[in-house]
Amino acid sequence: MKPRGVLALCLLLVSCESHTVEQIAVTVPPGVTVPDKMVYIPAGEFIMGHPDQPRTAGGRKVATGAYFIDRFEVSREEYNRENPVPAFNEKTASLPAANVTYDEAEAYCRKKGKRLPTETEWEKAARGTDGRKWPWSIYFDHPNDGFSGFLPEPVDKRKEWVSPFGVYGMGHNVWEWTSDWYAYGGQPADEKERFKVIRGGLLQTHLTIRFTPAYERNYIEPAAHYNFIGFRCAKDVG
Repeated sequence: MKPRGVLALCLLLVSCESHTVEQIAVTVPPGVTVPDKMVYIPAGEFIMGHPDQPRTAGGRKVATGAYFIDRFEVSREEYNRENPVPAFNEKTASLPAANVTYDEAEAYCRKKGKRLPTETEWEKAARGTDGRKWPWSIYFDHPNDGFSGFLPEPVDKRKEWVSPFGVYGMGHNVWEWTSDWYAYGGQPADEKERFKVIRGGLLQTHLTIRFTPAYERNYIEPAAHYNFIGFRCAKDVG
């Protein structure tokens, strides 16, 4: 007989693996070509932030134009092609590129003819248009909850946790750089351009791991580089 804890984890993993996220039907306009490994996000409104979270957009409707965003976080292999290091380990090639500063992430995107996404673009791609809390809609306990330390996963893993636009890794892998400065009402003037917004990582303490709500905002100085901060790129349409 399996111990209760092991049985519960097995049931959780089965439920996660069998879960599928209903996708938003998107029509790409004639003449628009979606770049390889990117997703087309159409123009229109979505619900941004949460009314109970004062440092978010408050749950109001926000409009964006159309744009492209990477389906996956930039992997170590992709980053290493542009910034080769002698100690690159092929065994970790599919993990997200991390320990990258804001400027390094932005420089990589620009080499690819892209840019970092704004936090508005990031949240819309993660959340869709129905104001959901999690990209995959329903709540799960994280399968690694109770274990200490951060364990990144391959950027193309967890199809059951994609966003309603089919974007991977928006809430359960590394935090991701966005192009926006962190700001909120009443912020001191000398801190208005001190921190960059990061999105989508895990909320962790010593022995807890929680998924990040799609509206969760975090911030860090742009010169920071940690193993839990990575990025993806965006691109204008046209």
